[in-house]
Amino acid sequence: MLRRLRIENLAVVEHASLELAPGLNVITGSTGAGKSLIVGAVNLLLGEKANAGLIREGAEEALVSATFALAPSEIAGLAEWVNADGMLEVDRRVTRAGRSTATLNGRSVTLRDLRAVCARLIEPHGQNEQYRLRDPETHVDYVDAYAGASRERDAYALALAQWRRARAELERFDAETARIRERSELFLHRLQEIDRIAPRAGEKAELETSARVMANAERMFAALDEACAVLYDGDEAVGVQLGHVRKRLAPLGDLDERLGAMEAKLSEAEALVRDAADEARSLRAGLDFEPADVERVQERLEVLTRLERRYQSNIEQILKDREAWQREVDSLADAPGNRDALQRAVDAEARRVTDTGAALSRLRRRRAAQLDADVNAGLAHLMLRGASFRTEIAHEPDEQSDVTVDGKGVAVFEHGLDVVRMRIRTNPGEAEGPLEEIASTGELSRVALILKPLAGGAGSTLIFDEIDAGVGADMGDALAEKLLALAASHQIVCITHLPQIAARGSHHLVVHKETTKNRTRVRVHEVDGDERTREIARMLGGSEGSQQRTALAQELLAAGSRPPGTRVRP
Repeated sequence: MLRRLRIENLAVVEHASLELAPGLNVITGSTGAGKSLIVGAVNLLLGEKANAGLIREGAEEALVSATFALAPSEIAGLAEWVNADGMLEVDRRVTRAGRSTATLNGRSVTLRDLRAVCARLIEPHGQNEQYRLRDPETHVDYVDAYAGASRERDAYALALAQWRRARAELERFDAETARIRERSELFLHRLQEIDRIAPRAGEKAELETSARVMANAERMFAALDEACAVLYDGDEAVGVQLGHVRKRLAPLGDLDERLGAMEAKLSEAEALVRDAADEARSLRAGLDFEPADVERVQERLEVLTRLERRYQSNIEQILKDREAWQREVDSLADAPGNRDALQRAVDAEARRVTDTGAALSRLRRRRAAQLDADVNAGLAHLMLRGASFRTEIAHEPDEQSDVTVDGKGVAVFEHGLDVVRMRIRTNPGEAEGPLEEIASTGELSRVALILKPLAGGAGSTLIFDEIDAGVGADMGDALAEKLLALAASHQIVCITHLPQIAARGSHHLVVHKETTKNRTRVRVHEVDGDERTREIARMLGGSEGSQQRTALAQELLAAGSRPPGTRVRP
């Protein structure tokens, strides 16, 4: 329940504090007094975009603050924000610099969090509901709210998302297959060219090394020949000399361990020299080239270099690209089977959409009949006798759709497979037509007020902004009873011009505007007793004397304490 709404420096409101009570709270005031600013303040709490133009002239910031007292059943889902006493303080500030901040019980939050929390507690409702009813796309939401179709809609939404994912996967596959098919001839040409050349990873580096060796073979042969002679092949070779010294030291190792260690090192050195000599001989033997070998290496290098230039990459990357092109070409052979599998998945998900959509349609059709009966009863109660309300539920044909009903493709919507439209006949003998085209503003107000308790709402506090707009005074009692019935389960805040509604409120606030020293201010205060009688008398207006209006105001207020169903003349 909303306990208090405080507004500071918002437009012409310098400071206003609205103390609210359970049941039906009514807010009245002359036209232009600033009642709409209360709704504007609530909209800021609901995350509406704010700007510096909202701030009162001369002030640096505007503040809207609300205090909620939550029942245990209302705390579910909001426990992280509510204090131990079940209280929640919500603030929204807008600075002259255009910056907006929000807090929940003193904790800074994003506008998204603010909107999520406040939307569970407050629900504005009024002339905007008429605008919603004028949009036929919203009619399905009223039916589903009445039917309690959240579970069926969730099941449908899940099936719809999976069907769309399956379709998107099939579409991606088709697009990719078409792209590969367009390029397959080029890929095949590339594969043939690369396979004809048959490069190996690392081959070019090996050939470049061979080319360098061949170009310097004579110098290398001479150096290696000398190395063989110096290291081991000559009588004075290093290896031979090491062998002689080692043999002389070997018998002396028993006399001095240091000589034994030296003999071991010489043995190791001799082995290393011998290995080096063997390697030099091997390399020298490999330098025996034929002219054809040199020509072969140079030609192969040229072939590989041309291939790299053609593909603007090195051999290793070309080989990787070849594997990718081969996979793409191979995929064309598998495409029909892969596509069939994807199409089967789409068909299976389409059947799920059909099944969940059909379940939702059955529930809607079954509950829509009861909704029509309830609305028609409400219309009679609100002095629209002879009016007839009907909910029309149908499918929209779509021959291209994967989703079918009775073997025929139907259009698929976010909310289901149905086109839901509300239709009305407001007077006997007249033609029935779409609600948004046939109903007048006053008739839409009555339909909205009937649908509200039937369809329910998210917030525990409902704010009605001039729901009586376009409704004559003769409807006041009936509208008041509807609001009182709704107040049994919700806290109601109703901005009204009808004295019959104002007189039935359990708590009455008056908004008035005053000008002092060329500054306009809006004040809000509670009225009771004689002051409330005078306010009701003001609302009655007319050309009768003030005593007659006062007497009628007293009669209306007295009727407000009687049981529902008691009627008084307007």
